[in-house]
Amino acid sequence: MSTLDQRRKPSRQPSRQPSRQPSRQPSRQQAPGRRAALALGILGVLVAAATFVVPNPTLADLCWALGFAILFVALVVTVVGAVRARGDRLGAVPTSAGGWVSLACFFAAVALAFTAFGEISLALGLVSAASAVGAISVSRERSVPVIMLPLLGGVFVLAFVLGELLIGHG
Repeated sequence: MSTLDQRRKPSRQPSRQPSRQPSRQPSRQQAPGRRAALALGILGVLVAAATFVVPNPTLADLCWALGFAILFVALVVTVVGAVRARGDRLGAVPTSAGGWVSLACFFAAVALAFTAFGEISLALGLVSAASAVGAISVSRERSVPVIMLPLLGGVFVLAFVLGELLIGHG
């Protein structure tokens, strides 16, 4: 027999050994977090939408703020779930330059919010949220302040701008 005859021929049947590649489907532990984030997101939209049917202006403002607060919690649950799903542990200090930039933009936005440069703080809030999303997705940032604070700024800017456009000052 030649060495070619002794070689094992590839089998067309699937291997019974476990695959070394991670599964793309969510595990049973990840699914409740995704369901909770989806439920919170839907609840936040519904509570914010109640603003348009509530006759009392004070209660309508409360619905608007509460709806966006619930949306913020849904975003944090989603991002924390994504960070944990990729196998990273959450930390307290930013580990990337993008994380530090995002926190610097957030604190600058907060510092400028109640000055004559309030419009610049809105732009810095959006830059902060965008750089945080970039740091989390590209640089694998995993610190809790980078997840929470810039997303809070982004949700605040979104709520403020949409509130001015859709509701106004009545």
